[in-house]
Amino acid sequence: MSASDFAASKKARKEYEKGHAALQSGKYLQARERLEKAVAEEPCYARAHASLGVALSMQHLFVPAEASLQKAIACDPGFLEAYIQLAILFNVENKYAETEAELHEGLRHFPGEWQLYYYLGIASRGAGQLDKAEEAYLKAQSINPAVPPEFHVKLADVLLRQKKYQKAYAEMRAYLRADPGGSFADETKTLMKRLESSGLVSGAPHQEAPSPR
Repeated sequence: MSASDFAASKKARKEYEKGHAALQSGKYLQARERLEKAVAEEPCYARAHASLGVALSMQHLFVPAEASLQKAIACDPGFLEAYIQLAILFNVENKYAETEAELHEGLRHFPGEWQLYYYLGIASRGAGQLDKAEEAYLKAQSINPAVPPEFHVKLADVLLRQKKYQKAYAEMRAYLRADPGGSFADETKTLMKRLESSGLVSGAPHQEAPSPR
C-alpha cells in the first residue's frame, strides 16, 4: 500500500484501476492512456506513476518510464514496488550504477526486503563486480530461503566466474531440484556434466532430476 493511495480521488483511482487492468492484459497503449489520466487527476499518485512507468517501459520508452518511476518514489519514498520496477528498468538499460544508487535508497526504507538485494546482485554482476554480486545474492537468500528457482542459476553464474566450481555446482543442483523441467534445465545439466568430466568438482556424479509428472 502506498501512502498516496489514501489521498487519491475517486476519479483518479478509477482511472488507475482501468489502467492497471489493461497493463495486466498486455494492452500497454490503453494502459498508458488511462494511467496518464490518473496522474493528471492526482499529480502525486505514486502507484499510478509506477504503473505508468511499467507501461512505458514495455513500449521501450525508457526515458519517460524512468521519469514516471522516479516520480513515484518522490511522491512516496516508502513505496517498495517503485524501487523494484526502477531497478528492473535500469538493469535492462545496463545502467548498473543507477540501479545500485536506487536500491541502496530503497534499502534505507526496506532493509529486510530480499528482492532489493536480488536486483542489487543482478546489477553488480552486470557491472563485473562479482564479489559484490555474490554477497548481495546470499543476503537475499538469507532473508528469503524460498527464492525462485532461477535465483540459483544467477548465483551459479557468479560463482562460476569466480572459479568457485563446487559452490556453483551445488547451486545448479538446487536449481534442478526446484525446477527440473525449467527453461534452464538442459543447459544446466550440460554444464554440470562438463564440470564433472573436467574434474573441477568432487562428490557424487550428477544424476538426472526426475521429470515432472
